[in-house]
Amino acid sequence: MSPEPAFETGQTRSIIEAILLASAQPVSPGKLLGALKGLNGKEIREAVDSLNKQYEEGNHAIRISEAAGGFQLVTAPEYSAWIRRFQDRGQVRLSQAGLETLAMVAFKQPVTRAEIDSIRGVDSAGVLRTLLEVEMVRIVGRSEGLGRPMLFGTTKEFLVHFGLKGLADLPKPKELEELLAEGERKHAMAASGMNDGLSEENVENDIEAADSDGKTHPKDDEQPE
Repeated sequence: MSPEPAFETGQTRSIIEAILLASAQPVSPGKLLGALKGLNGKEIREAVDSLNKQYEEGNHAIRISEAAGGFQLVTAPEYSAWIRRFQDRGQVRLSQAGLETLAMVAFKQPVTRAEIDSIRGVDSAGVLRTLLEVEMVRIVGRSEGLGRPMLFGTTKEFLVHFGLKGLADLPKPKELEELLAEGERKHAMAASGMNDGLSEENVENDIEAADSDGKTHPKDDEQPE
């Protein structure tokens, strides 16, 4: 077993910065404490705040943001226009129907497809399939109602994508459309292999077949720490 690396107090910020650079997902305070033995949560917070102050005063293009219960290095908002120019224009983004459905799932979760269909007034099977494929939505269980239909909820990726610490940070309904649109502008979602022309009939058959297979689907991992 290799010995734990030693570090000086002055190295704390650099170590945290290195860990965040190496991680593709938000890093929870608990994981940072596990890597930086001997520190406490207050010292971690002070180091993060100090790094952000350093970035801002030095006119750096990065910031440490809190999302999904952890810390993550992100680009500063003022550089979003240049990032959009850089990103592949061929990438597929969520349609208006996708954004509407995602908003319903976020605010009413856990929710069934029938409840979403009732609110939207149209079949949502194809839209839900797309949201499942891009990992914005997940199956969280089954309703106790007739036929035990599947229940849908949002994912950790949803929180990361829109920069939310947790579901408690969801905006008021009237503010959600603006948030979703801004999130889509900042983060183009890779969609290689995604078929936007999925037949709603085929998708509906797939989901109905899953509902009738008599199996209980285990829940995905819980929402972030």
